[in-house]
Amino acid sequence: PDKFLLRMLLAMLMGFNSIEFVVSFTSNNLHALPKHASGPKFSCPRRSLFSEHPDSVVNRDIKQRITRSVAHTGAETSRSRSKAAGKPTSVVASIIKTFTSLIHGFLLFLRDVYGQFLVLFMDTLINRPFLNILNKVDIVNHKGLTDYIHKRPKGVPLITVSNHCSSLDEPLLFSALIPWPIKQWQLRYSLCNDDMFYSLGEVFAQLFFFASRGIPIWRSRSMNQPTFKLFCGKAAKGGWCHIFPEGRIWQPWKLRQEGRVLGPLRPGVGKLIAHCEASPPVVLPFHHSGMHRVLPQYPGSRRQSLPPKTGNTIRIRVGQPIQVQDLIDAAAEGRRLARAQAGATDPLESTPADEALYAAITLRVEAALTALAQEVWQDAPHELET
Repeated sequence: PDKFLLRMLLAMLMGFNSIEFVVSFTSNNLHALPKHASGPKFSCPRRSLFSEHPDSVVNRDIKQRITRSVAHTGAETSRSRSKAAGKPTSVVASIIKTFTSLIHGFLLFLRDVYGQFLVLFMDTLINRPFLNILNKVDIVNHKGLTDYIHKRPKGVPLITVSNHCSSLDEPLLFSALIPWPIKQWQLRYSLCNDDMFYSLGEVFAQLFFFASRGIPIWRSRSMNQPTFKLFCGKAAKGGWCHIFPEGRIWQPWKLRQEGRVLGPLRPGVGKLIAHCEASPPVVLPFHHSGMHRVLPQYPGSRRQSLPPKTGNTIRIRVGQPIQVQDLIDAAAEGRRLARAQAGATDPLESTPADEALYAAITLRVEAALTALAQEVWQDAPHELET
């Protein structure tokens, strides 16, 4: 009994506090206890506690278990100390991250509130009076657009495409197209060339263009420039994005010179649509005429005649949605393999397979816009007169 009790005490003192071990230890040594034990006698030296006995193999097993337990307990203690040492740092980092996120969200909220005020101010006092009093606006199939603005399911991207006739196409056309009052969070995202975007400096760009959901674009750079990726990301998340796929102003006199009804489209529109993979996008075309008389461009030059002219009729024809999902689905596997082979990690970085899809989508958009333009050129050529 003295050896049994001493072994139990030593095991507990050495940190082997597993109940499972104590139960196993007791059951294996129970036969060594006499019916009337006289109490423990601590007379044997410590090193003899684990000496082998010819009649028992339990001692060796106990020794191995205690050795493993001591090693395990030491490792756990080291890990606990490491966690304790790193805990304050991780807590501070978490607090800083949360605080930064809250500040960022609050600033975005303020920008949206300011943007709402700016849009209502500009739309109510400037854009709408200019369009509806000093000029006239006629919209064909207006409901086809407003239903998609307000009633499309959450998360479904809306991408509108149109011809580009003047520097005032944006925002004047959208003051006419979007039902009043305009809600800032329902506004479209649009692109603005960097020369105009930053013409009055960074502060003005933030207060005016960014607040009204404008995004700068550098025409000399590729489709992989960060701001165009940002634009594509807005659409992919279910936002409304408008793009002028011609990429520059094409007034009727210029189109006549080149025997066209629409300027050549750039593949950026294909990229914008192709990366709406989470939900099939609604791609809605419209064609407008009359803005070339509001802000005419000098023949042979890109300069436009200021101030804007009055007494004109602006006509907007909204078409039917362009079906592109079949192209996206057909190219999905090839795009996935191309990305894997290239080791691409940025989902908005273009591969050759992506560029092939962009080209196919761009051709389909061009066909839809050309059909709308031909209706005007054939049925209402007077709308295109200078």
